[in-house]
Amino acid sequence: MTLSGAPLRVGVSLSNESPVRETVALAQLAEQVGMAEVSIPESRHGRGVFTVAGQVAGSTERIVIGIGVVNPFWRHPSVIAMEAAALDEACGGRLHLGLGAGLWTLRALGEDDPRTARPLAAMREAIIVVRALLAGGDGIDGAVFPVRREARLDFDLERGRVPVYVGAVNARMLEVAGQLADGVQLGAITSPGYARWAWGQIEAGARSARRDPSALDLTSNVLVSVHDDPRLARDAVRPVLAYYLKRVEGVVISTSGADPVQVAKVRDAVTAGGVAAGAAAVSEELIDVFAAAGSPDQVARRLNEFAAAGIRGLLAWYVLGPDPVAGLRQLAAEVVPLVLERATATG
Repeated sequence: MTLSGAPLRVGVSLSNESPVRETVALAQLAEQVGMAEVSIPESRHGRGVFTVAGQVAGSTERIVIGIGVVNPFWRHPSVIAMEAAALDEACGGRLHLGLGAGLWTLRALGEDDPRTARPLAAMREAIIVVRALLAGGDGIDGAVFPVRREARLDFDLERGRVPVYVGAVNARMLEVAGQLADGVQLGAITSPGYARWAWGQIEAGARSARRDPSALDLTSNVLVSVHDDPRLARDAVRPVLAYYLKRVEGVVISTSGADPVQVAKVRDAVTAGGVAAGAAAVSEELIDVFAAAGSPDQVARRLNEFAAAGIRGLLAWYVLGPDPVAGLRQLAAEVVPLVLERATATG
């Protein structure tokens, strides 16, 4: 297996559920403490990602800004390219753009229009259209989205091209990402087992298109919670795990190595009593599989396991710690140096 040749780095992945001012403040702090990237999503009916990312762009100077991810079923691919190009200009060439279909969200919201019956074809088309517009070359005559091959932006990108990542989950979409995209961002809950499996699909897709897999990047949200009291850190991730264990695609669970009986207990508890009941059913073993939670040393060791599975961009996601601000500071000061030091020592 040929792994990604992208540099190992640690960033943060924030939520569109929090007020914009809180997200901007965390992004500013992430830059101040030396994190590599801040990733911002557009999920459910939360805050629009380009508005939030624009505020982050205007409030920071160096940190990479990731869109992780935006849905082409909500926004036409041409509009996504226009917004991304303008945002990249505004932030001085610091943008990474992520595209993802988010079908389970669309179905939950009752917004899965007829185009979602062809998700793979739609995403393939969206990737081609967006990359072409951002690179200034020919795209494709759309079959799913109304767009012409010769479509162009009416202004030039200052740095030439914005890298396009794909938020992919299943084997076929991961293969398409390997064929067409600059990288992949794994989302929601993940595990080293799932990351290894996902990279295998990405690599196969890249090779089928005669692309070098090592030239692609693999980033992922990693559920992180750090505190000097490991119990507090681990308890903070239980509600998030309960929520997502109920909803993620089966392959995320089946490739993780998690005990299916324990997963079923959480799902049944969420069905019967909601997320709070599911959180109470989350075992220590499930936390160990799907999170990096505990003391600084515990979190660093677990992040190194995610890195060994092939993830190059480790995006500390969601809770950060019982106190997110304190958790972010502790992550940067105590965890990231250990992760990078151990990764260098092991080659």
